[in-house]
Amino acid sequence: MAEIDARILSAAAALFIERGVDGTSLEAVATAAAVSKPTLYARYADKSELFVAVIRANVAAAMPPIEIAANAASPAERLSQVGRAVIKGAMQPVPLGLMRLYIAEAPRHGALIREVDRMGREAALHAVSIAIANPDDPKDMDRARLVAGYFLDLVFVPHQMRALLGDLPDDDDPLHPPLEKRIEKVVSFLKAAGLLA
Repeated sequence: MAEIDARILSAAAALFIERGVDGTSLEAVATAAAVSKPTLYARYADKSELFVAVIRANVAAAMPPIEIAANAASPAERLSQVGRAVIKGAMQPVPLGLMRLYIAEAPRHGALIREVDRMGREAALHAVSIAIANPDDPKDMDRARLVAGYFLDLVFVPHQMRALLGDLPDDDDPLHPPLEKRIEKVVSFLKAAGLLA
């Protein structure tokens, strides 16, 4: 059962990215997933329900497992490592393709797209926060969430926007430097502002 569900969601995601929601039929999804139409319809009553399932499944999948190197002792080093992992996970072809699809579908599925955006942002905030703070200390976690929010807004969002447009980073463009330079500048800024111990 789980294997069939995974095949359906994977096939639907690929077709939605390639053809858009309107250009994808449930019959095409069934064919691509190698399942019968009754099997597909037993799980998803219509394309909208399948679209919702694809979005929810991929929000969770876009967050990579986070590992911090043992030598990353300072909060700045941990922020750099975890932030890089979160961004690289979101820049993979499927999450990036789905993000383009979310933007295109926002006029029709606005509430769902906003929910997905909140889910993704909350997952990223949590991953970054627990990497740079003591999760058992509420004050430390509040400070870490603030730092994580600044990091996401100053590094992740502009990097993602440029990637969505197919605009590659450029060493000579101070507004769109490579990811490593962007992370380095923002971490330096956060340290200078006294937000990273």
